Amino acid sequence: MEKKEIIYGRNSVLEYLRQIKAGNAVLHVSKSAHGKIIDTIIYSAKEKHIKIYFCEKEVLFRFEPSSRHQGVVLEIAGSDAGRTGNPDLRDFLANVSGQKGILLLLDQLTDPHNVGSIIRTTEALGGRGVILTRDHSAGVTPTAAKTSSGATAYLPVYTVPNAAAFLDSAKEAGFWIIGTSGEGSFELDRLKEYKPAVIIIGSEGTGMRNLTETKCDFTAAIPLQGNIASLNAAVAAGIVLYEALK
Repeated sequence: MEKKEIIYGRNSVLEYLRQIKAGNAVLHVSKSAHGKIIDTIIYSAKEKHIKIYFCEKEVLFRFEPSSRHQGVVLEIAGSDAGRTGNPDLRDFLANVSGQKGILLLLDQLTDPHNVGSIIRTTEALGGRGVILTRDHSAGVTPTAAKTSSGATAYLPVYTVPNAAAFLDSAKEAGFWIIGTSGEGSFELDRLKEYKPAVIIIGSEGTGMRNLTETKCDFTAAIPLQGNIASLNAAVAAGIVLYEALK
């Protein structure tokens, strides 16, 4: 079966149209959709010689059974599916290491909204990529892509079968491995001194797994002053990444 990627939501669709090559994609637009961004989406699709189908809005429910599609759905098929055309992972690690970049490893995050938000924040702040685990992970679903506001069209995202093995490869490539935990003792304002680095964000409920934590060079914590003892994973990732990329 031919691989397809489904992108919905106006901002996400527009960003993908700006990135993909002409050809093997189809744009579905609700007949009732209107506005400047819809005009821009249609113009961008025509520039790329992408087929456009104007349909009743109910047709779009086949792709997303709610109004979150915002009147547009983009189907990307074949070699154009897969967002960024990511290079081999080892080559990617070597390149990011040489540029003293920052990667985020999401250790079994299962909420696609958190995954999408983290990808958006990473791209916006200047991170070089996001690594996902194959098992017990939300992956780059259409919901994650929409939540990222199209950042998945730009930022390299890799899915690895084994987080511990990936971290070993990252260490070999010269990366510092930095964990995050409420019990961490490393001060956030020192993170900018340690590059290249892989920063690990643990799962929403249990944090980093024990095996993942054993791979860390050190573990940082966000100092909290209020009565709530934890932060949403996406919020925590943004704070840590901002400190690391100062």
